[in-house]
Amino acid sequence: MNIGSLLPRHARFRSNHLAFVFEKERFCFFDLNSCVNKLSNSLLALGIRKGQKMATILPNCEELMLLYWAAAKTGIIIVPGSPLLNDSGIKNLLKDSDSVIVFADSKFVNTMKRLKKYLPKIKNGHFIIIGETKENLTFQNYKNFISKSSIKEPPNAELKKNDIYNIMYSSGTTGEPKGIVHTHYVRANYCTHFASTLRMSPESIILHIGAIVFNGAMLVLMPWMYLGATFILQKDFEEEKVLKTIEEENVTHMVMVPSQIIKLLNHPKFEPKKLNSLEMLLSVGAPLL
Repeated sequence: MNIGSLLPRHARFRSNHLAFVFEKERFCFFDLNSCVNKLSNSLLALGIRKGQKMATILPNCEELMLLYWAAAKTGIIIVPGSPLLNDSGIKNLLKDSDSVIVFADSKFVNTMKRLKKYLPKIKNGHFIIIGETKENLTFQNYKNFISKSSIKEPPNAELKKNDIYNIMYSSGTTGEPKGIVHTHYVRANYCTHFASTLRMSPESIILHIGAIVFNGAMLVLMPWMYLGATFILQKDFEEEKVLKTIEEENVTHMVMVPSQIIKLLNHPKFEPKKLNSLEMLLSVGAPLL
């Protein structure tokens, strides 16, 4: 299975189904596919090619999700970095991964200025900033970066199962952080195995409140796209907002760490009936006692 073919298929046969929600933005599959195409074509126009690495230093946001699926279509390898990293952590990730382009939140502009001299593989104009920034030869604003590109499908990347899809870095708790390589074949298995294990369907509604730069997010992110379900991404964890979203959106599937579950249960506005729509709650990251 080619994971890059999933979104175009849903855009064709499930075009008006709600695909992705972030904050106030709501995308059907047709619109989501158009946005991913625009980004994919922008990357190719800049000269970034299959097998090259693009890093991100982003919190949960619309653009990060688009980058995941642009990588799936183009064969460009995505290297998600945590926005909690300090200067040395970001420098090590960008250098170790051989990234040739980086997408960073605007709050990291000064960080990128400090690190630029250590990153010769990232050319001027290959620092793409999400949010407001003063553009120059080094930094491009994301909206301007994609503004002139087509929403048509990018050229077929001729992807094979052993092509690398992403490199996710470990936390480094037992030494230096290490890049963990996942191929398109591995991610295709995430699609099918976890869709089955979590008993998802095309009508499932998934709420994710953790950072999607970590591998745990892929347990629901990949089967979402495989099935053409609905994925709701929240910027961060707010107990009251989570309870409200579950109730209003009829959420069926979630992934949480134990500390989040405990906070949710202890919130003054928690009522079991607010979770009536939930079919599956997956706990990851630590023992649930």
